[in-house]
Amino acid sequence: MPTRRHLMTCLAAAAPLAAFVALAPGAWADDLSEAKAMIQRTGDQLLAVVNSSAGSREKQAHLQQLVFANVDVDGVAHFVLGRYWRQATPQQQQEYMQTFRQLLVYAVTGQASTFQGASFKVVDAQKQPVGMVVNTAVNVPGKPPTNVQWVVAMVDGQPKIVDIIAEGTSLRLTERNDYAGVISQHGGQIQPLIDAMQQQLARFKSRLTG
Repeated sequence: MPTRRHLMTCLAAAAPLAAFVALAPGAWADDLSEAKAMIQRTGDQLLAVVNSSAGSREKQAHLQQLVFANVDVDGVAHFVLGRYWRQATPQQQQEYMQTFRQLLVYAVTGQASTFQGASFKVVDAQKQPVGMVVNTAVNVPGKPPTNVQWVVAMVDGQPKIVDIIAEGTSLRLTERNDYAGVISQHGGQIQPLIDAMQQQLARFKSRLTG
């Protein structure tokens, strides 16, 4: 069921490989530059919000803007639910999408404090089968340095985060497996997953407002 991994998995969706293969070398170079710039900008803005003196509600508002501006949120939601999207009723699809969007913002807000005092640096970017992969070095005080790979795709002409690979693990695939596991445990029914997500959302809200 949804866990704090949602913070990073929520930065995940898929883009058709054909769209990448069709790009000319010059287009790739331009897109890689845009992807690197977006990741550096997003990291800088995230840390600025985390290290600010703003209250939790104000930080949440800023983080929400940051997430929805730089992440293909709806693409993430569709990918994570996978084949079960087609099995959901229109009402379940709506409930799932609404809950997913809210859960994403609260998950990011709930984890933001762990990045206080951190530094963030883009190392390089490469074209890979999964898309444009931006390698970054993240240093959090008191913890070993971490190498994080951000998978970026061009969505409607803009670079968007579609996955994060940490310690060799694709977080979008991890979350997809988690969601599928919940559905499988309940006989292929989707509603128990939505209920679990809503319960997780309630816990996040309670922590931030309590």
